[in-house]
Amino acid sequence: MRRIGLLGGTFDPPHYGHLIMAEEARIQGNLDEVWWIPNRIPPHKAQPASSSEADRVAMVEEMVKEHKDYKLSRVEIDRGGLSYTVDTIAELQSTHADSEFSFIMGGDSLLHFHKWHDWERLGSMLPFIVLPRPGFDWPSSAVPEELLMLDEVSLELSSSYLRKKIKAQEENPFLFTSGVYRYIKEHRLYG
Repeated sequence: MRRIGLLGGTFDPPHYGHLIMAEEARIQGNLDEVWWIPNRIPPHKAQPASSSEADRVAMVEEMVKEHKDYKLSRVEIDRGGLSYTVDTIAELQSTHADSEFSFIMGGDSLLHFHKWHDWERLGSMLPFIVLPRPGFDWPSSAVPEELLMLDEVSLELSSSYLRKKIKAQEENPFLFTSGVYRYIKEHRLYG
């Protein structure tokens, strides 16, 4: 069976923090592939994404070029509606019976796992691979049944911070892959 890590997110924009998480999960989790899954409509975000679905998918396409074992999955974009992780996992498990999935997340997401839609069911469906983030404590309850906590290798970086810096014309281009940064500039995103 193929071992596949699923990395979901808005990716608005994707950055090196996402790459670090994906690669540490691939290495430490002994994964064959990492599938990047852009959300269509993330239910936990108060406001919609700053960039269009097409732009976010195009930027993730740039990210997956960084490694031969990275793939773009359009499962949530194509399904439509709210992007509930529990629905995505159920769909992927039913359509890819030849694969064993793990879900990759940051420690900040784990802290709020108990607020996810149908979190108890989700937590029993597959293993979770978690990259700790500085400043976020380990929750004492309401966590997935099976967890792999990655060695603490992190880059404290968020997409909201990057959007703010681009808008102020103070961005550091080295926080993006060259393909993503070029796409942001060519399409005048976040300005």
